[in-house]
Amino acid sequence: MFVRMLNVHSGASIRSRDWFLMTMRNMPKNRHSKERGFTLIELVVVVAVMLVVAGMAVPNFMNAVHSAHLKGAVSDFSGLLQTERIRAVDDDLYYSAYVLAGNSELGFVDIYPQSTTGNSGNNGTKVDPQDPVIQINSEISQRPVGAAPNTAGLKALFLPANATVLLGDGSVAASAITFGPRGLPCSAPAGVCKSRLPGGDVAYWIFFQNNVSKNWGAVTVTPAGRIQRWIFTGGAAGTWVNY
Repeated sequence: MFVRMLNVHSGASIRSRDWFLMTMRNMPKNRHSKERGFTLIELVVVVAVMLVVAGMAVPNFMNAVHSAHLKGAVSDFSGLLQTERIRAVDDDLYYSAYVLAGNSELGFVDIYPQSTTGNSGNNGTKVDPQDPVIQINSEISQRPVGAAPNTAGLKALFLPANATVLLGDGSVAASAITFGPRGLPCSAPAGVCKSRLPGGDVAYWIFFQNNVSKNWGAVTVTPAGRIQRWIFTGGAAGTWVNY
């Protein structure tokens, strides 16, 4: 009986040992056992590649930002002129738009205080709290026609060929962009806004430049009152593009 019990005990021990060995063999090996970290050379190569990519992407991104600022200013001023035109028709008066210089230029329609006898506002010298106003990005400046590139090319794009037109520079207070009660651009040097003068039909243009990128934009007004936005593509052979 003792021998039988010993055999049973020995058999149990063998089975326990076999189970333990099988379990250990079937256990998943540590997946981190053969992994290693990056070497210094690999890290340096990765950083160098990232710097090269950033060096290519950052200038393109900044150019896009400057372009957006210029287009935004041109679009905002174009919208301001639309507001001016609508108000002139609604109020049966004529109004002018100005850009007030400063750290950040302000574009505004000079409406208040209103006058029923002709010229309203403050002659472009200050903004009334009720005047329609836009804030122009500090990168952007209003520029005179004489400084703008390829003005002859732009003129050919928005005015009919051989048209007799008096083209006013909207950056000059004396020829600020003005709309009359008929919704047409007009000139009112004597307090009466006229869309046609002895020298021809009245039209306007005004130019903006990004002080960082040096790119140009413009807003034009045809004698029929059509307001258009333009961007200059740049370069010696650049052209004006409507957008």
